[in-house]
This record gives sequence, C-alpha cells and structure tokens, in this order.
Amino acid sequence: MKIESVIDYIKWRYEKIDDSVMFRGQLDLKWELLPSIVRYAKNRYVSDGYDSISEVESHLIEWLEKFAMPYKDYRIVSQAEKLVQGQHFGLPTRLLDWTTNPLKALYFAVENPEHDSVDGIVYGFVPKNWQEKVGQSREHTSGLVSFFPELLNERLSAQEGCFVAFPLPKKGFSVLPLSKANYTNDVAFFDSVQISAKHKIKIRQELNELGINHRSIYPGLEGVTKWIKSDLAYFSA
Repeated sequence: MKIESVIDYIKWRYEKIDDSVMFRGQLDLKWELLPSIVRYAKNRYVSDGYDSISEVESHLIEWLEKFAMPYKDYRIVSQAEKLVQGQHFGLPTRLLDWTTNPLKALYFAVENPEHDSVDGIVYGFVPKNWQEKVGQSREHTSGLVSFFPELLNERLSAQEGCFVAFPLPKKGFSVLPLSKANYTNDVAFFDSVQISAKHKIKIRQELNELGINHRSIYPGLEGVTKWIKSDLAYFSA
C-alpha cells in the first residue's frame, strides 16, 4: 500500500494495525531496520582490533562513563539508561528509535527534502513483550528487547520515544534486521506502509497544520530555526 496524504495514512493506521504500539518512519524504504552501532562498526577502521560488534559497543560505553564525568556520572545508572542517553547524544548503540505516536513516525519519513526523490516507509510493530522502565530492560538476551523508557530528556518527550534493543553477537559483526521472520519469538505484529515520494512535500504541509514539524519534534533553537526555514520555503526545504 502506498499513501499520498495524511488521511490515507490514518486510514492505514486504524484499518490495518489498530493495536500497534510502536511506529518508525524512514526516509528511504530501502533502508533496513538496524541500529546505529551496525553502521558504525562496518567501518574497518572501527572494527579492526575487535572480535565482535558487542565489544565495540562495550568500549563506547566505557568511554562514555569515563569522559562524560564532568557532566553526568553514568557509572551509577543502569545499562539501559546509558544506552538511551548515549543514543540521544549521538553515540552508536544497539538501540533503534521508535515512537508511540503514528503521526510523528510519518513525519520522520518525510522530514528531509534531500530524500524527496525516493519513497519513504512507516513501520507498525507490536512486540510480544516490553518493559515500561529502563531499569527493567534485560542487558543480556538472545532476542529483541522493547521498552518504553522514562522521559530522560526533552527530545525523548517531544518525540514520544521508545526503543528496540537488538541482540549483539559475542563473535562477529552480523546483526539481523528487524522483521517478523528474523525475530519470530519477539514480534507479535509487524506491518508497513509506503510513502509516495512525489507527495512528501504535501504530507509535510499537512503535518505542519496538525502541529507536527521541526519546532515541535526537536526542542530548542535548532528545531525553531529549521521550522522557520521550512515555513518560508512552504515546507519544500
């Protein structure tokens, strides 16, 4: 199914996946559902000297604990919170960002005009199990861990964020993308809808009228300035 407007999208949301609790929008439908640590560790300059992608992430977290000390003592928080906060500030982790708000997921599929030439996609996902707090999240598992964390920062609150943590192998760098086939024991429901490339500008305009734009999604001056620029360009830039 390919949608051309917010109304089309809402119909898909309520007719096809009424009980989905997690949504993720991507600018290009060809992108796989994989966490940032996978892309980071593919760089041979990063992976050299490590036996696994899990070791790479562990080293990143150790350095976060060490060098973030002037700002926050991450040694005393749970592993899950370290991952969430690290992800927020750009650290590659095993986490993949999702949202509980379907319209905000749609926004992420159309927000960047540089990708207006390709179709986007929004996924709807129901995990079989999830945790409500970062402290409940299991640190060692062979499957996916889905959780809805406390609002640890302004962006997480604005985006109504939630996360899926991927299992990382103790040997090697291979991580399977999220799909019902790859994670049968963890996925209760999984579906997607294609976002028409030629209608992305229109959808951005419609979402702005509903109050979903850079200013509301990205708290702070960066979001404000991006919204101002987009507004002056009639949401084509």
